[in-house]
Amino acid sequence: MAHLCEMTQIGHVASIKTVGKNVILRVASSANYKNGEGQWIDRTHWNEHTIFERQAGLLKWASESLKAGDLVFVCSTAFQSEWQKDGETHYGQTFAVNELTLLTAKADKKGKEEEAKPATKKRR
Repeated sequence: MAHLCEMTQIGHVASIKTVGKNVILRVASSANYKNGEGQWIDRTHWNEHTIFERQAGLLKWASESLKAGDLVFVCSTAFQSEWQKDGETHYGQTFAVNELTLLTAKADKKGKEEEAKPATKKRR
């Protein structure tokens, strides 16, 4: 039986960096909760999603189109990664991007906020 671990995130792009032939997309999402004293606490979750070289079309689009502050939907498959450094084995978690969608570009936000304001009409 096959098992699959997926991660879905809606959040704002913090950074996009090229590492070798891959692109790492850092995304931040916020979740609010009330603590025991009734105060609202904002908790920001940061995750790095990797677009691998074999996804050439998506990699090119993300590199050229996405900017910090853009709101994105990203769905990734999680897997454990392993590497050697200074003779020691290190382990980490890699989120390999399966789907990436731009929901709102940062440049579009101001325009959409202005469009969302109710227009006033004068009656004659």
